[in-house]
Amino acid sequence: MTTRANETVGETLNQNLVGAPIEDTERYEDDDGWATPLEDDTPTLQIDALSTWLQTVSRHGLLSREQEIELAKRIEQNDESARNELVQANLRLVVSVAMKYQGRNVPLEDLIQEGNIGLMRAAGKFDYRKGFKFSTYAIWWIRQAIMRTLDNCSRSIRLPSYVVAKMSKFDSAYARLSQTLHREPTIEELSEVLELTHKQIEDLLVLNSGTVSLELPFNDEKNATTLSDLIEDPQANPEVGSIADLVEEDLVDTLLSKLKVREREIIKMRFGLADGEEKTLREIGEKMDVTRERIRQLEIEAIARIKRLYDEAGEFRLPKDSPSCPAA
Repeated sequence: MTTRANETVGETLNQNLVGAPIEDTERYEDDDGWATPLEDDTPTLQIDALSTWLQTVSRHGLLSREQEIELAKRIEQNDESARNELVQANLRLVVSVAMKYQGRNVPLEDLIQEGNIGLMRAAGKFDYRKGFKFSTYAIWWIRQAIMRTLDNCSRSIRLPSYVVAKMSKFDSAYARLSQTLHREPTIEELSEVLELTHKQIEDLLVLNSGTVSLELPFNDEKNATTLSDLIEDPQANPEVGSIADLVEEDLVDTLLSKLKVREREIIKMRFGLADGEEKTLREIGEKMDVTRERIRQLEIEAIARIKRLYDEAGEFRLPKDSPSCPAA
């Protein structure tokens, strides 16, 4: 369901459901207008799974303080039916909280589902001996579940929870200052209100910017230019790639061809040019039936010969008519 559809359901819900508001708690102020539908207004609701479920939820009556205590006692005895009854009686509280957070790239039904999970956890942990109402305790679990979902799913690129919390405070301060000043607030004004440095405010502004797909076309043509076609990669190196590999391989073969056969084989085995496995001086000596020290000397001579042909600047010094070395 799209964000607009969610908003439509929420608007219709508030317009057509009246009476039976959520019971107030010590820390919760009900201003959502959640109520029971009138029989004559039922056909005006959008017929889908969400609206049908909302109507079902509204039929569950609210519990008195005594009923909550009785259910809590039964839950302590592992009575699943009591747990279900306590949850069902407070499902409208989940809807009330979820509707406050809709329109943040997460469907309303997903927010309600996560809020329901938080409500079920609250039902299993509720301690009636503390003296407060269940809704006062449950609302924090519901909000935590919904906020966690928003943190994970509302953005294309997930941000840590503490960053999301900072951005939420930033958005509130920005809206408040814009309304008071009748203009967009400056970085200095935001910094003073939020007690953050200018650099931190600038970082939050960057994080608040939306994401755009690199495959976004600039027109409706089939082979239209995309954003990625116009972005330069500063790390791109034309000398790196398959062509460069071929050039380097050809250069290595050319240089090795100018060495004596024994030197060539030693360099290949020493640097793993043949099979990708670098061998020690001892291993090469055993294979060629010479001492380790002799292999070291031949390696030094071979490398010196290569350096004479190819200097550190990458300039190839091989004479045009230089013949290959004879076999050792």
